Amino acid sequence: NLKFSSKAVYLYNLDGLTFTNATDKKVIETLLLFCRTYLDNYPERLKRVLVFNAPVYFNVVYSILKPVLPPIVIEKIRCYGTTGWKEAVLELIDADELPAFLGGKKTDPDGDPSCKTFIRHAQPVPDSYFLCTIKKKLDNDPNAETLNIARSSKEELYFDVEKGGSCIEWEFETKTRDIGFAIYFKENALQDPVEIVPYGRTDTCYGPEKGYIKCKKVGIYTILFDNSYSWMYPKEVYYKIKIKALKDIENH
Repeated sequence: NLKFSSKAVYLYNLDGLTFTNATDKKVIETLLLFCRTYLDNYPERLKRVLVFNAPVYFNVVYSILKPVLPPIVIEKIRCYGTTGWKEAVLELIDADELPAFLGGKKTDPDGDPSCKTFIRHAQPVPDSYFLCTIKKKLDNDPNAETLNIARSSKEELYFDVEKGGSCIEWEFETKTRDIGFAIYFKENALQDPVEIVPYGRTDTCYGPEKGYIKCKKVGIYTILFDNSYSWMYPKEVYYKIKIKALKDIENH
């Protein structure tokens, strides 16, 4: 009995890929998810991956992807700059079947080399498809403060709570990307701070991060906005932080 199996050749044109997009956290996370999903479900279907028009900084992305790729997959990946890739494609796909804009002979019936009648080319994603927006709620709030945090840096905000049972309420969002957040407490300036809200990196692309804690003791409460892990990007943080009575928060 004959057994047929299909193999896939993937062509990735990186022309126009900017350094900002290539190193964006969301882009890299999406690529990692795609790689893991493909390898978990279709590991035998891959014949070849050709990456062409790759800028020099693509090496940054590739070095991050490599650890999740098995050696047998890495052997099937070929990366090219602006030359040599068309010849490589023609070794895998017959010229009569390959669209002209990729170095083949196939065109649309009207001679269009881009073959738009059977290939859906990349285009901007409609605004209606986005779940998040670049417009920030707190950016235009007159009651909000702004922190500009340099790359590989952090900022701390100090609050003296003089009445036990008070609450610290916060609301913040970043202009882009994520930010580290935590809250610490010490009874006086001589003591070492104790973490009371665990440190975590928060992405506010879908809306502001909100919360509050009840201050069981009087003392100094420190709110940390941490960007020390980011060696490339400064962060702009919009925030509102208030000390309130618990009843005011519960009735809000």
